[in-house]
Amino acid sequence: ITRFVSQHGPDVYRQLLADVDVALPISERWQARLLELGGGPEKIHLHRMGVDCERYGFLARALPDRGPIRLLSVARLVEKKGIEYAIRAIGLLPPELRSRIEYAIAGDGPLLAELQELVANEGLAAQVHLLGWQDQQDIVRHVREAHLMLVPSVTAADGDQEGIPVSAMEAMATGLPVIATWHSGIPELVRDQVNGRLAPERDAAGLAAAIAETL
Repeated sequence: ITRFVSQHGPDVYRQLLADVDVALPISERWQARLLELGGGPEKIHLHRMGVDCERYGFLARALPDRGPIRLLSVARLVEKKGIEYAIRAIGLLPPELRSRIEYAIAGDGPLLAELQELVANEGLAAQVHLLGWQDQQDIVRHVREAHLMLVPSVTAADGDQEGIPVSAMEAMATGLPVIATWHSGIPELVRDQVNGRLAPERDAAGLAAAIAETL
């Protein structure tokens, strides 16, 4: 209901929405969008996604007095995940803070080589580590070792958007604070200055400020 509608026009789902008995959007954002696309309110019901909280378990966190401060993103390396802006944000942190950062990016995708080049060009090879694909056991370990989760999502050039990223839900199930963007349904999960921080899309400076303030 983002990229496909951008490509085919706002009437592309009108017949489908007339024919179905029920539609179950996962966010208020998508609920409103389905109404805009011609769905009847009697058919459209908000149905949240969730994660198994027992699988992840709460873990109290505190910053160490010395040693690495671990940031984490778990994402497919495509435009809408906004990883470029998180990498640039690391480069904008104050030098004394940046020197302690270890930012792990778990995931693979078509932008891997481009992001590796960005890390090199920004001189951040000591801080930013593109880990590639990780299995679920590794992801759980990374989440439990992290101090902050970064979810810097953006609207892609072709209109593609997030729903509400499951990686953010899983992180928050462990008590991990999330730095994210004002994007799609994310503000329904991450409440700014309550359980995380939100910055505008494509705003590396805003992400850097949110990271520094939260730490």
